[in-house]
Amino acid sequence: MYDESTTTEEPVEFADFNAKLLVLDVLCYDLDVLEPYAGDDEDETDEDLDVEGQDDRAREYYDDLELLPSQLSLVTELTVDTDLEVLQDVHPGWEGSDDRYDPQNWDDVLDLPALTTVYAAAPLPAHVAERLAAKGVEVRSA
Repeated sequence: MYDESTTTEEPVEFADFNAKLLVLDVLCYDLDVLEPYAGDDEDETDEDLDVEGQDDRAREYYDDLELLPSQLSLVTELTVDTDLEVLQDVHPGWEGSDDRYDPQNWDDVLDLPALTTVYAAAPLPAHVAERLAAKGVEVRSA
């Protein structure tokens, strides 16, 4: 895991939590740079799940995770899909039948310094695809 204690880097604030989740899926599950949320089902109560089934403890955990520029520079590929592991952490059993986890502000994704490829299960918004292409990022849609 990445040791934050010896760095002088300032954390990057994401404008859109859903965009942060896309990046966290890579850093937590693909690259093992950050610890993914590991809630204990035995301690989970109905109060931990909000009305829509979102796990508020997981959301708070990921919202509080600080992302450093050096970590963001490791992200070369990004997947935009409803079955990401981080989304199942935040919303167990969510089937992706709505757009609640679609980023509304893509600026932080567009600013990823080493991003080369975006895999999208559905077409990205045209303005986002155009800006990614202008940066030389390949967009592969299903």
